[in-house]
Amino acid sequence: MRKIYKILCALAILSSAPLSAHAATLVFSPFSGDYAGTTLVLTINVASEDQAINAASGVVVFPKDLLEVTSLSKNGSIFNLWVHEPSFSNSKGTINFEGIVLNPGFTGSSGKILTVTFRIKGAGEAPISFASGSILANDGLGTNILRGFGKAQFTLHWVPKIIPQIVSPTPTSTLDVV
Repeated sequence: MRKIYKILCALAILSSAPLSAHAATLVFSPFSGDYAGTTLVLTINVASEDQAINAASGVVVFPKDLLEVTSLSKNGSIFNLWVHEPSFSNSKGTINFEGIVLNPGFTGSSGKILTVTFRIKGAGEAPISFASGSILANDGLGTNILRGFGKAQFTLHWVPKIIPQIVSPTPTSTLDVV
């Protein structure tokens, strides 16, 4: 009888545990496309629909032979404070960010972190991904609830900027009429 009581207690405790684990992801928008021209604009977002977050960080990698970061914009970001200002290295092909969301934190499917503007340097397939990252829950413990990274894949059709040439007028010869 005592054994049955222990089993029932254990089942009661296990059945009261949440059925879904809290999960959050770092993603890109857009995540694919064909681009012809000179620029590509990409947004880095966080998705955490079932638990509030209060911090996130990440390192994004991009093909440095095809893309070059020209600007990072924090306009419209869910982050209120930056532990380290967002930065990039075109020579390494990396973007770094680390920010904080004040209470009550962020919950939702698409919280904007940064907007990245790239200059397209060449044609080809351009994968963009996260090398590392973390998303911390607003649970007082700083629990890392990162469960995955989004990836992006772009087909680039480079269009060189055409610089108009200034053409000097050709002097016309005058004929001497006799």
